[in-house]
Amino acid sequence: MHRSPRLLGAGVHTAAPGKDYPSHAHTSWELVYYVRGRITCPAGDETYAATPGTVLLTPPNTWHAEQSRTGYANRFVQVDAATTHPWPRRCYDDTDHTLRRVFDALVRETDTDLRTILLAELDLRLRRAAAPPPTPAEQLIAQAEQLFEERFATGLRIADVADDLGISTSGLRAAFARLRGTSPQAALQAVRLRHALAHIRNSTLPLQAVAELTGYHSVSHLSRHVKAATGSAPGALRITEARP
Repeated sequence: MHRSPRLLGAGVHTAAPGKDYPSHAHTSWELVYYVRGRITCPAGDETYAATPGTVLLTPPNTWHAEQSRTGYANRFVQVDAATTHPWPRRCYDDTDHTLRRVFDALVRETDTDLRTILLAELDLRLRRAAAPPPTPAEQLIAQAEQLFEERFATGLRIADVADDLGISTSGLRAAFARLRGTSPQAALQAVRLRHALAHIRNSTLPLQAVAELTGYHSVSHLSRHVKAATGSAPGALRITEARP
C-alpha cells in the first residue's frame, strides 16, 4: 500500500538561455511541468528531452539537472511520497492543458485543504498516465459508454451504437461481456436508471416527465425498472426519502 503523497512546496523557476540548473538531488519527489523552452534533463541513468507540456517526475535521492540553450520556465512541486509510488518518470499534458491547470493552482493556492485536494487530483492524473494504454477493445467500450451518457434519453438502441462505432451488434455484446461482465443493453439501462433515480429523489417532476427525460417508454416502463432495482415503486420511493 502506497502512503498518500504530501505536498512539501511548489513554485516557479525561469532561466535565461545558457543558464543551466546544476546536478542535484532531493529527499522528496520533484514533479516539474515545463511551460516554455527546450531543455535536456539528465536524471539518474536516463536523459529526457523536455518541451512545453512535458512533465518530468524525479524520485527521491535521484541526481538530476536541467540543461538549457533556449531559456525556459517551469512549475515545480515537491512531494513526500514513497520512492515506489506508481508515477511515470515522464508524461505529457493533454490539449486542454489539464496538468498545467493543476500545477498552476498548486503554485498559487495557499489554503492547506485546497492544496491537499489539488495534490490528490494531480496524483490521480499521474497514476493514469502511468497506466498501460487502453487496448482497442477497451477504447471501444469507453466510446460506447460515452454514447450511453450522451444519448440515454433519446430512445438509443444498441444497434445504433454499434453502427456509430463501426462494429457489429454481436461484436459489441461480446466486448461488453468480456470486459464488463454485462451486456451493452444492461449498461445503457444502468445509465438511464441512475439519471431517473436522481430526478425522483431530487425533484418534484411528474413521473411522466421523468420517464421522458431518461429514455423510458412510459411511466410503467420506468416503474418496472425502478422497483426491480430498489424494491420500491417510484412514488413510494419519493415519499419514503422525503420523510425527515
